[in-house]
Amino acid sequence: MKNHLLRVTLSFLVISLGGLNIVSAQISGDTFAKALETKKANLTYIYSEAPGFAANQNGKVQGVCVDIMNDFEFFLLDKYGITVNSTMNKQHANNFTDYLNTVKASKNGVFGLSNTTITEKRKKEYSFSPPYITNIAMILTHKDVPTLESLDRIAEVFEGKTALTIKGTTNEEQILKIKANYIPNLKIEYVNYFDEAMVKIDNSTDYFTNVDFTYYLSALNNKKSIKRHPAGDQTAEKFGIIMPKNSDWVKPFNEFLTTAYETSSSYRKIIALHLGPNALKLLDAVTAK
Repeated sequence: MKNHLLRVTLSFLVISLGGLNIVSAQISGDTFAKALETKKANLTYIYSEAPGFAANQNGKVQGVCVDIMNDFEFFLLDKYGITVNSTMNKQHANNFTDYLNTVKASKNGVFGLSNTTITEKRKKEYSFSPPYITNIAMILTHKDVPTLESLDRIAEVFEGKTALTIKGTTNEEQILKIKANYIPNLKIEYVNYFDEAMVKIDNSTDYFTNVDFTYYLSALNNKKSIKRHPAGDQTAEKFGIIMPKNSDWVKPFNEFLTTAYETSSSYRKIIALHLGPNALKLLDAVTAK
């Protein structure tokens, strides 16, 4: 009987450890150095849901980031004769924190596609592409909330409201600044991805959030009951494609994603297609400042 129990216990441990290996399996792709030699590259794209940037539409991931990577693949073929075979990893689509951690733990030819802000802190943990867009972070609420004319009045106008955000994001940093500077007793509720926050503020006046401008444009396009409070607009952030730290794919990405590319008709078509003409107007206005 004891031997039987021992065998069962050992079997359970083997299965459990095997499961752990699967969960913690490191994602990897080919190095750029190898691709130069073989003229082939197996790359993995990990994405996190972000309207307009990387979103699952009828089973296919589409958006600005995806199309930029498509253009990058054409660039690699044209300049280096490298043919890319890419795989889209959807496992962490609905958890931005898991998405970040997975890319950080990956190796070589792995790219993170989402609305990922370039920060000095993240530069210590990831390799970044050059910025591919300037973000406008916005404070949003339900449309029935009175308009916030100045951040100095946020404690009064947003009295009793709960802030919605995601841990480890620059949006959380802005919420924490509001708490520190204006509303010391502010209640903060954490979500896994910002679509959750958008659903809550669409249905209730009890919340507010700080999100990227694409969530606002998406809400307008879908006729949601959302209000933007321009007093909370911030334009200092830029988004980039992330890679594991010390990835050698930074070199060709720097050659590809230049100012010339960002002003090209191809890039502007990508922005208009996925973010809409209003996004082009917003971005042109930011660039002109």
